[in-house]
Amino acid sequence: MKTRRFLVIGGANMDITGSCQNTLLAGDSNPGQVKSAAGGVGRNIAENLARLNNPTSLMTLVGDDIGRSVIQNSCEKAGIDQSNILINHHYCTGTYLSINDHQGGLSVAVADMTIIDQLTPAVLEANKQALLDADEIVIEANLPVDTIQWIADNANGKPLHADAVSVAKVSRLKPILSQLDILKVNRQEAQKLLGIKADDIALAQNLHQLGVKNVLLSLGSQGALLCCNEGGNEGPIIQSAIKTDIVSANGSGDALFAGLISAQKRLKSPAHQLEFAVACATFTLQSADAVNQDLSSAKIKHQFLSHFTLKHFILKQ
Repeated sequence: MKTRRFLVIGGANMDITGSCQNTLLAGDSNPGQVKSAAGGVGRNIAENLARLNNPTSLMTLVGDDIGRSVIQNSCEKAGIDQSNILINHHYCTGTYLSINDHQGGLSVAVADMTIIDQLTPAVLEANKQALLDADEIVIEANLPVDTIQWIADNANGKPLHADAVSVAKVSRLKPILSQLDILKVNRQEAQKLLGIKADDIALAQNLHQLGVKNVLLSLGSQGALLCCNEGGNEGPIIQSAIKTDIVSANGSGDALFAGLISAQKRLKSPAHQLEFAVACATFTLQSADAVNQDLSSAKIKHQFLSHFTLKHFILKQ
């Protein structure tokens, strides 16, 4: 089987989290812990794909600052191709700064994601070779609307996958639904995109009828639903969540999405593909990091084989 090359176009952030040791005192210095890590939807998806042994390149913008080093180091460790990480000297690297109270709840956060708006069609046109070299393209809805449209117009028939990101951003994908191979949404994002309130199956089927080839609907703690067209039969596949001790839910949706993309060309049955995707999300729930640093196809097989209906689970590399 020919190795598929993925290009992920999206955001890469530096996440800075402060956690108070005692009750937070506003307007004062609070003892606690401060941690920083690489994040961003696009970067997270790219790292998951790379750790699942998929040749992956990340196209994003970073500033000429410490955030750039954090992101580049994370990509190097994960084996992500960095040749399409572009430097913008006028904006800082995307940064998410959060303060948690002593119970772990979010007290306040500041998000500076201005730099992603500079990933314009003109910038992509100047770096178009990246699209030509890729076999599949993955985008996320943090990108500007005109950039999303430009990518869809220049995908040249290659599989194009998209993550809706949030209710506030999902409408940016509406003009290109018929060009998407996989769309990953949750209930609220699907309702916003369709402008209706309906049950999960109806939401997925409606998106499928609008031209999305495969609709991946995240059901949170209930699992996930996949609506596709296998052999001309349109029908939803539901995979229940796998019980596990949850350390952090951060990044589990990115792992679900990357898991399905990775499995799509390696497992024939959509039901088996969805099983693998949910297992990847579960594996991420077990880690404090947005991407589980131990993620691999072998680890997924070892830990979750008993949950798969596939009797002989062979994920070709």
